[in-house]
Amino acid sequence: MSGQEGWRRVLKAFEDWITYESTEFGPYTGYFSLDNLRGLTSKERVGWMYSMYEEIIPGRVERCRTAGVAFEDFLPYMPDPSAREVVQSMIDLIQVLSEDILGMSDTIHSMKEEYQSGGLDEIVPYLKDLGTAEENIRHHMSLFSQGFGKLRAMGLEMPDLE
Repeated sequence: MSGQEGWRRVLKAFEDWITYESTEFGPYTGYFSLDNLRGLTSKERVGWMYSMYEEIIPGRVERCRTAGVAFEDFLPYMPDPSAREVVQSMIDLIQVLSEDILGMSDTIHSMKEEYQSGGLDEIVPYLKDLGTAEENIRHHMSLFSQGFGKLRAMGLEMPDLE
């Protein structure tokens, strides 16, 4: 694999991740609100929780980790220590994000258990935790723009982050 090929893999993995965030994960975040959950039947609420726990969040983690692997594969092609440091910081950021996303999965699993035993009003603390976790994840994801900016200054093409 060449450095250009490695960079194309990084761009593709990151763009796939962003697409997943907006098309697959994003629509499900509307139910982080108790008011929106009230509009669902009990069966739909449990279905949403199962889907988040078993499909949506694992898909999010997979795309995040795929981007990390692409960065790891690209790391040896960095021309100097400062460039390697930038890429390594992005790899480290992906690890933090993976852990944060997995934490959301744990929260949803606990929320599902609490909902099934106690009802809708019992899950309010879990919804607050999900909102806080998502804010942290979004903040960490926004930090990629700094790393990409540094790589752009080194002459690398940037992904479309919109």
